Amino acid sequence: MQVRLAALVAAKVEGIRQSLDYSKLSDTVNLLLDAIKHKWDLKLSDLSQIEISETRVRLDKRHHDWLSQYGSQRGINIASATNLLISEYLAGNVSSFQTPLTKPVLQQPEIPKEITPIEQTQAIEKPKGQALMRSLKL
Repeated sequence: MQVRLAALVAAKVEGIRQSLDYSKLSDTVNLLLDAIKHKWDLKLSDLSQIEISETRVRLDKRHHDWLSQYGSQRGINIASATNLLISEYLAGNVSSFQTPLTKPVLQQPEIPKEITPIEQTQAIEKPKGQALMRSLKL
């Protein structure tokens, strides 16, 4: 999935990309998202900003679900969630992430439904079409 970074976020990420000698801006964004998700402190807030014209990046599939969940909890799309998380992380506001970024999905056990006598009669297969007509002629 591709998202467009805000100009200021892209400039900061580009500075990080160059200092880490990464080949793609997308790789740097995915590293930052891993750092955010796993609560790594990479100490990248003091790096320079470098203006960049192409701000579209490709997110790895592993980030899609939790970014979508994070964004939907706040009423924003994935691109906005990505920009928000990265800008907060690079500003050093890691402690401002109040909710866990990944929540276990709990499935409710399926309760077996009791079948009433009416439902049992409805479940019996009845003849249709030509079979019904033949049975009526007998």
